[in-house]
Amino acid sequence: MKRIFFGIVSILFLYPVNAQDLNCQVQVDASTVQLTNKQIFVDLQQSIYQFLNNRKWVQEEVNINERINATFIIRITKYSIDNFSAEVQVQSSRPVYGSSYNSPLFSFLDRDWKFQYSQAQPMDFQDGSNIYGLTTLLAFYTYIIIGLDYNSFSKDGGIDYLNKALALRNAAINEAGWGPSSAKGSRNKYYLIDNLLDDRFKPIHTCFYTYHLKGMDRFTQDKEEAQMTIFKSLGEIKKVFDAKPNSVLLRVFFNAKKEELISIFSQSSPSIKNRVVELLKLLDPGNASDYDQITSS
Repeated sequence: MKRIFFGIVSILFLYPVNAQDLNCQVQVDASTVQLTNKQIFVDLQQSIYQFLNNRKWVQEEVNINERINATFIIRITKYSIDNFSAEVQVQSSRPVYGSSYNSPLFSFLDRDWKFQYSQAQPMDFQDGSNIYGLTTLLAFYTYIIIGLDYNSFSKDGGIDYLNKALALRNAAINEAGWGPSSAKGSRNKYYLIDNLLDDRFKPIHTCFYTYHLKGMDRFTQDKEEAQMTIFKSLGEIKKVFDAKPNSVLLRVFFNAKKEELISIFSQSSPSIKNRVVELLKLLDPGNASDYDQITSS
């Protein structure tokens, strides 16, 4: 596989699996569902875990220590005879060269998952084939996770996987939760994949590559140079902000990166702190007060 391994990944679930492409944690939270026997949710969690972690998602061979880190937190909001509604937090990260730290890549809350699942149901999925509600949702986000991971190692390296996600969105467009009005706003999976493949948002992919491969991965070698590279990469984010300041992709970026950016630049020299804070407050006004931690540290 043409990715570089930068850390050791721990296995946090005890289900027996064959190492494939993902190191994915899965949590199904059904605490709000009034049901005496909740075994269905235990089975659902295990089935999703095995589907994500056992499947071969990429063409290259992936060593066990190269697998992509991901998390799916599935909060069941409604359940009735095999019909589920859920809110799902999807996150991913990648290791940083020369350290045990994992840098967050993706964090997205999808408020509109609707699917069917029954105990012992096979988790069927095949690219370009029939749409299966649950596995199509899982595959859609898996391809986004892989695409962004590859983009952090090479320029546009993950474009093929992002196009796979788009193909799934288009195939499922008439299913509940997939349309442009799902989740009652533009921060949904319809617009997420549109943004990721829209030419107006290409600077975010440039930022992704520079930020990680030329910034984070050189942090242990030259911290000040890495900080400056990451700061300059945010200039690419500003291009997107200037074009479309309310885009879902900006929110995805800062949902994943806010805490990391605060940590990185809290260690920077006074000469750069004020410039960084000014830029971050402009690009991420919803979290403006949080960035004051950089100058106060």
